Amino acid sequence: MTNKQKTAIALMCVVAALLAALMLWRRPEAPQQGHDAHEAHRDAHGHDDRHAEPGAAPGAGEEGSIAMTAAQLAANGIAVENAQPASIRERLHLPAQVRVDADRSVAIAAPAAGMVESVLVAPGAVVTRGQGLLVLRSPEVAQWRGAYAAALQRLELARTVHGRERSLWEQGISARQDLDAADSAMREAAIEAEAARQRLSAFAIDAGAGPSSAVTVRAPLAGIVVERPAVAGMAADPGRPLLTIANLDQVWIEAAVPADSLAQVAVGMPAVVSATALAQEARASVSFVGPVLGEATRTATARLVLANPGLRLRPGMLADVDLMGRDTRAAVSVASEAVQVVHERSVVFVRTGAGFEARTVVTGRSDGKRTEILEGLAAGTPYAAAGSYVLKADLGKGEAGHED
Repeated sequence: MTNKQKTAIALMCVVAALLAALMLWRRPEAPQQGHDAHEAHRDAHGHDDRHAEPGAAPGAGEEGSIAMTAAQLAANGIAVENAQPASIRERLHLPAQVRVDADRSVAIAAPAAGMVESVLVAPGAVVTRGQGLLVLRSPEVAQWRGAYAAALQRLELARTVHGRERSLWEQGISARQDLDAADSAMREAAIEAEAARQRLSAFAIDAGAGPSSAVTVRAPLAGIVVERPAVAGMAADPGRPLLTIANLDQVWIEAAVPADSLAQVAVGMPAVVSATALAQEARASVSFVGPVLGEATRTATARLVLANPGLRLRPGMLADVDLMGRDTRAAVSVASEAVQVVHERSVVFVRTGAGFEARTVVTGRSDGKRTEILEGLAAGTPYAAAGSYVLKADLGKGEAGHED
């Protein structure tokens, strides 16, 4: 290496040292460490106030506690009452449906095979007993009427012969056995005529003047036409209903009872029925409890019979049934709407000096208005009886804030 090269390398090292010294001199002072800065923003209670907004309303403090002033109570419609003893009649609330009373309805089919000539009523029509519903044409009916007319003629002839034989026997002209034969023939003719008449009567077919095939099917009871599949020109047979008439002055209310609640239901049990069509609740009692569970619903049927003045209840309407259990005394009870579910536990919001506290309770019986408290609350404890859902919402917001 020559002297010139050694001199160049030495100059480069000096320049690099000067540049490094210049950079260190111009670097700014490092900011305060993150931990120290974070601690600077904590207040005396250990809460971070960096994101607090001026004038923010107080929220949840300790876990399960909600700060709330008297003004806020009034603004949110929160009413405070004291837990107290009460008589509770447990209710089993069940969905139900209005059904036709099967004992007051009848499905009407054709008395014999034939064809519907005309239909005289419309669905929903109110009919009286004996009113004509439809006209049917049936060759069988014509044969039955013809058989009855022929039986009447044979009976008339048999009576004439019997009268003549009796006259001859009384005159000593004919033998007694001729009179007996005539008497037997008359009796047989009378039996055949009565059998033919009974066949027509069984199907409510009038005998008519002759072997006509036209028959008017009449209503066997007063009621409303709830179904009418019959139309003019359709074929009719005794196995297919043409229309259904129901008397709706009384209806069935059928409630679905879950399998795990069947032990609470019994015939004669009082019940309250409510429906949109009713101005007020109606009272009834259980008349029947189904012994078999539905394969699809896994529920049994509890049936109530209910008077239906004004025909307000119509088959197919939805209703609610509350089965009433025994009336018992609860040592501690609260308004049912005061019980809220938070994190899968039942809580009641108890009044404190600063606001409310969510207290876990164990509930017992309930009648929909009052709920028995078995554990967690003493009689006389003030609590949020109305508007507790607002407190539940505030509690949820406070928990969400702590998670952030």
